[in-house]
Amino acid sequence: MAHLHKQFDDLLTLVNVEPDILAATRERLVLARTLAEKHPEGRTSYSSGSIPVGTHVQPHGGAVSDGDGGIILDRVRHPELGPDGEGEAPHAVTDALVAFIGPKLRDPERTPSYPKARVCKSRRGLKIHFGAPVNGTDVTVDLIVALRRRDARGLWIPDLEQVQSSKKAWSASDPQGHVELLTSGADALRRTRRRAIRILKAWNAQATKPGFSSHQLSVWAYEFVEPRMGLVGAVYAVLREAALRLQRGEPTEDPRSVSPDLKPLIPDVDAERRLRVAADKLAKAIADPDDIDTVTEVLEQLFPKTMRERERAFSAASAPLSTTASLGLAGASLLLPKTRSWREDVSVGR
Repeated sequence: MAHLHKQFDDLLTLVNVEPDILAATRERLVLARTLAEKHPEGRTSYSSGSIPVGTHVQPHGGAVSDGDGGIILDRVRHPELGPDGEGEAPHAVTDALVAFIGPKLRDPERTPSYPKARVCKSRRGLKIHFGAPVNGTDVTVDLIVALRRRDARGLWIPDLEQVQSSKKAWSASDPQGHVELLTSGADALRRTRRRAIRILKAWNAQATKPGFSSHQLSVWAYEFVEPRMGLVGAVYAVLREAALRLQRGEPTEDPRSVSPDLKPLIPDVDAERRLRVAADKLAKAIADPDDIDTVTEVLEQLFPKTMRERERAFSAASAPLSTTASLGLAGASLLLPKTRSWREDVSVGR
């Protein structure tokens, strides 16, 4: 395997969420959904975002790890809600769910119990703080309060910061459909797509102001990653094709044809430049994938924060950063021999 490809596998190990944090995020999301469904207002719930797709990455600085999901309300009980009704937003329902879930989480007879848990009203529904960090990371859950659209696919998602009785307080989305798309295809394609999205999310997070939402990066990966692409080729394809799309002024449409077109978080001209520069740098490494100096230079340019964190860890101790056994990855563990420089150590397996 070429040196460049080994380093991308190594990068995945560095950005993967710690197993304990990932397990806690999954468990707390399931718990939040279960409690919401027990409320009379709750009809059914769903998981969305990176957890069901398998594209979670370690938050920089160990800040917050979010589990995303939603509770779908019973339209029969609330015909006034949403654009298919009178446009009302679910303020009262959300308040009721907040009042219901908080005490349930803090109940000392529940296992597990979270005595410091706080449930707050957020822009889209509920924000649940469990008051129990995992390895220094605050593992929270965002639970959207949603309605099924009457005559179209997807959900109506509220904006509780808008005027209560305005139809502008709602937007259409299909989070369940997006999970279906991103988990579709042959096993090898799904695996490459997942891995590419993790790398792209890590690259995006290097900037002081990230240029793209995780959802947009995921949609691009769904569009541009093809069967039999390797990880490096998949990441390069997304960077290159997305840059060309922005250069041509073409939109990125919602693949479920529910939401509005997806747009970068920064001006298009800046987004295009950022993607193009990254693609050009990666192309330089692809042209000489076994040149250690070239590959190292490219990685330092594309992933400066991640590589600095790695260098600090290399300098601090010879203990493993993480074991591939605990992450379920094949290959040698990231043991850090004291006798080698960091530039040499950057080539160490997975």
